[in-house]
Amino acid sequence: MRHIALFSQTGSEIANLIDQGFTPTTILFDQKDDTKIDSRLNTDEIGHRIIKKNVKNIQYLRDCFGDPSTCFITLHGWLNIVPKEICDEYEIYNGHPGLITVYPELKGKDPQVRAFEGSYPIIGSVIHRVTPGVDEGEVIMSAKEYNNCSNLDQVFSVLKGISLSLWVDFFDSRYDNNV
Repeated sequence: MRHIALFSQTGSEIANLIDQGFTPTTILFDQKDDTKIDSRLNTDEIGHRIIKKNVKNIQYLRDCFGDPSTCFITLHGWLNIVPKEICDEYEIYNGHPGLITVYPELKGKDPQVRAFEGSYPIIGSVIHRVTPGVDEGEVIMSAKEYNNCSNLDQVFSVLKGISLSLWVDFFDSRYDNNV
């Protein structure tokens, strides 16, 4: 099974997963400015990195991903809506740093900021199937902890740790490290 990982920001989560032994076959990055990409991804040792901007073109995405029966896709800070046709054809999972199983209002962009500003007593992350609705797919895994954070940087740090643990568990249980 080929693993295709998509990101729009720094890619640090993917780099952390690679450090844990989970190396995607292909990494797709969609931003014009690649100067903020985690330096651990700037090597040919991890495989192929594709940098393109036309991520709303369904045929382009099909060409990047290939046969749906031979791959699965994970989103790590991907800031684009995946077209319905791609959601319907491919097995896609998203890591979301908002505990939407408890607080559905944290669906969408910047849940960490909203969780901090809303003084939620519990914070957490989920991995869910990607469907056409934003953060509407079935939650596959979740983890949470009491919110003892005194500032937004702490919230980001705690949620990054929770998310990384979830992804490691996800890959261990679902693909036996053969990604």
